[in-house]
Parts: sequence; structure tokens; C-alpha cells
Amino acid sequence: MRLDVSLKQKQKLALTTELRQSIEILQYNHLELGKYLSDLVQENPTMDLEIKDYKIDDYYQGFQARPRSTDDEEDTSFEKYVSKEESLYDYLYEQLLFLKLNKEERRIGKLLLENIDDKGYITIDLYQFSNKYGFSFKTVLKVLDQMKNFLPLGICASSLEECLLKQAQAKGLSDLTQAIINFNLVDLAENRVGLLAEKYGVSKEEIQDSFDQIRKLNPKPGSFLNRNSRPTKFIIPDLILEINDGDLQLYENEEASISVARNPFYLDLFKTEISPEARDYLREKFKETNWIIRSLKQRRQTILQVAELLCQSQKDYLLNKGPLKPLTMSQIASKLDLHESTISRSCNGKYIQTPSRLMELKDFFTTGLESDQGLVSVDQIKLYIRTAIGAEDKKKPLSDQKITDDLNALGYKISRRTVQKYRDEMEILSSTKRKRF
Repeated sequence: MRLDVSLKQKQKLALTTELRQSIEILQYNHLELGKYLSDLVQENPTMDLEIKDYKIDDYYQGFQARPRSTDDEEDTSFEKYVSKEESLYDYLYEQLLFLKLNKEERRIGKLLLENIDDKGYITIDLYQFSNKYGFSFKTVLKVLDQMKNFLPLGICASSLEECLLKQAQAKGLSDLTQAIINFNLVDLAENRVGLLAEKYGVSKEEIQDSFDQIRKLNPKPGSFLNRNSRPTKFIIPDLILEINDGDLQLYENEEASISVARNPFYLDLFKTEISPEARDYLREKFKETNWIIRSLKQRRQTILQVAELLCQSQKDYLLNKGPLKPLTMSQIASKLDLHESTISRSCNGKYIQTPSRLMELKDFFTTGLESDQGLVSVDQIKLYIRTAIGAEDKKKPLSDQKITDDLNALGYKISRRTVQKYRDEMEILSSTKRKRF
């Protein structure tokens, strides 16, 4: 057996701490980046962090400003705003206070309110509820019956039928409509107009009219309030896009910038006569600060570079001259000589304020579909489907196969299953459920 020693060169990517940190900084959105850097500052005294306050316009609803400071300058930063949202429990509890109840009945009411879901329904078995707390079942029903008169109508119901029936009775809807709510909601969902017309011995038009009235009722009376009272989340745009005479001008949002600098006090201290241990400590911390400064600069450059190419690629869409063009991350990565994962990190959670709306950078990407004219975007196909269905004869709605045949005749290579998929994504009912009589 022969033994020998040989050397071989091999390339291997080492994911260093600095590289991992740089990747994290790129993938964070504005708020996440601010929190991440704020945590770093607590451990690194050589780092100075500046996060500019983003101004909030007065027309934002759901927020109430804290008392003004003594400064004359108006302060509308995020920190000066407090979420002012009422939960569903609070809303209903205020109505409970107006009921004439004894101590036990009021406790029953409070416990029932704690078992109402976000839609406004009672989610517990009343027999088990009574046994668990030792209440009389008759007393529980008595309290619940009064709570079912709370607003909005249909709140505190135990089922969808009960919720809709309460609203139908208050609106004085016909006996036929109330009967359909009680016994035929599944037939309504499947739009079985002919079947119910024969069952109740009335015309299809009468059934259709009842269907229309039922669909105007609210099946989720509690959804207008957020029961958990989660605070409103704001999106801060990283970039601003302006359009002047057809030219796109893209720049960073300076009103919400985040910057890091070296602390001048510790920089001067480093130049003085200090102990070797202190010097080594400051040297490591300044090294980390310098790396953060370079990573932030690289992050801004990368996001701006990617956004500029995206805007130029989708210029017609931004100028309202057409839909989004088919575009993938691999195409952008190839043009910029970057990895596709870098493009993904640069786009996720990064927003651009256009003249018409706020867009996430990843929204500029869309898949393509083959046609005689080349690739066309999925958005263009969806627009055709939505427009065709919107203009159809409601008594003879277009089937998915008919829409597929029409698209194929126009040169688009698409299957019926794909048409159905796009229709479902747009939350458009099938032809049998759209049909009217």
C-alpha cells in the first residue's frame, strides 16, 4: 500500500458573519431595518444611527395624535401617533351595559361576548357553557336572546341561517325569501333557481329576486371591527417615482432615510492614549460599524439599480399605455449580472410610490403566456376574461370553454383549466352560478 501527501486547490464559499449580515440588511424592509440597526446600536457604542421621522398626513383615519409638545414646530412622526381602534368585544360590551340584567345575567353576557368569533357568531355549545359555569340553561338563553338584538343586525347568532334570518325579518323580506334562508342556502350557493322554482311553485324570476335580496344581507356582521384590535400597519416607500413628459425619474425617499455614522467621541478617544484592551475593543467595534456603513450603501445602490431597470422594463404600464409585460427575476438578474436571490431580496418588502399608487417591487414581475404575437402577460389575459364576463348576457353567461375558444381564436395558447384558474383567482363565479333568470 502506497502512502503519499498531496495538495489540492479547491474553491469554497464561506458564509462569513459579515456576508450574512450584508444579506440580512438587503432583505429587510424599512421598518425591519430600523429595528435591526437599533438593536445593533445597543451593543456597539461606536455606531451613530439616524432614522428620519416619516411624516403622516392628517387625513389618515384610525389614529389620534398625542398631546402637542411645547415646541411650535408641528410633529407628526410615527412615535406621536397611537392606534385608536375599538374591538368587537368593546363595541358589544357597551350595548350590554344598557340591558336591564342582574349580576348573574351580566356575568353570563360578558362570558358569552368572550366566545364570539371575528364574524360575530357564538362559537360555543350552550349546554356545555351552562354546565361549565353552573348557570341555568334557561337563564343563558334569556340573556342571549336579548343580545341577539344588538347592532349590527345578526350579531350573536349561532349559525349563518339564524344571522341572515334576523336581518331578513328586520327588513320585512317575503316569506319565500325567509324560507330559502331557513332551508335552501346550499341551493342558493349553487344558483339552483329552477329547482327551487319547482319546489315552491313560483316563477324563476321570484326565486332570482329572493336570491338577490339574500345576497345583499351581511353574513359576517362582526367583521366590520377588528376584535383583536391589532394596530394599523403603515408601508413606507423606499423609492419615489415621478413622471415628467413621459420621462421616468426615480429617487430615494429622503424623508424616511436610515443612515449610520461613526461616533465622533469614540473616534477621538481611539486616537488618544488608552489601554490596549480598550483599543482592541474599539477597533473591533469600528470595524463592525464600517461594515454596516458599506452594507447600507450597497443596499441602497442595489435596490435603486433593480428598481430603475424594473421601471424601464414596465414603462408602458407606468405611463398607462398597456398592461404589465412578462418579466421574470432571472431576466433582471441576467441584465444586472446579479444572482436571482439578490433580486428577490431587493424586491420583497421594498415599495415604490408611483404617481397613481404604491407598488411593491415584486409586483412588477409577471409570468407570460404564449401567443401568435409572442409572450403576453397573465394580467392581459385576466383583463380579457374579466371584460368578456362583464359584457356577457347574464341569462346566457359565457362558459370557461367558450372563453377558451375565443382566446384560442385570437391566437392565445391557453387551456380551459388555465382559464378556470385565472377566473377563480379573480373570485369570479362559474357560468352556472352567474346565470340569471
